[in-house]
Amino acid sequence: MKILHFIHVTFAQAFYRWAMAEINPLHPDVPRIMQRQLELKDKATRIFA
Repeated sequence: MKILHFIHVTFAQAFYRWAMAEINPLHPDVPRIMQRQLELKDKATRIFA
């Protein structure tokens, strides 16, 4: 189950990285995307900690 959860988090991180590359830096959702990226990073480290 941890593996599936880790795969999901990894794909979500890739999606948000892509979104940040494509989105206008002045878009109002940028802070929310950045916050979500930090949450996913923390979640990925906690999965196998």
